[in-house]
This record gives sequence, structure tokens and C-alpha cells, in this order.
Amino acid sequence: MSSRTFSYLDHFAWWRVVWWLRKRHAGLNWGTLSSRYLPNWEIRDANVKMFRPITVAIERYRYRGSKIATPWAGTA
Repeated sequence: MSSRTFSYLDHFAWWRVVWWLRKRHAGLNWGTLSSRYLPNWEIRDANVKMFRPITVAIERYRYRGSKIATPWAGTA
């Protein structure tokens, strides 16, 4: 579920910026816009690069056992 959420956030944020660029530079066609403002399909400005949520490593814990305590262990 978390990988789908990060993928959705990545897709949503990237396309919001791209649509803003298209609105801002309405006279440019897609080829010119992408080559000028999206080099290597990355949104960046000099040294600042847009954070891509899809690059976040997802670590799943398969076996929990007694290694991770729960706050509900003593309640009943």
C-alpha cells in the first residue's frame, strides 16, 4: 500500500509541475518544453532537484515476534 501511495504522490506532483510549465509557456510545443525545462525528465533548477517520493525505500517487517514491543501488550 505504501508503494502505491508514494507512486501516486510522485505522479501527481510531477504532472502538476509539468502542467504549470505548459500553462506558463503556452507558446512552446511539448518537444521544446521538455528539452528546455525537463532535462533527463527531471524537474530541477541549478542545484535544486525536485524530490521524487517514488525513490523512497520501503522496508517491510515480515517477522515481528517479541523484538518490537507493542503498547497493548499488558492491557486486556
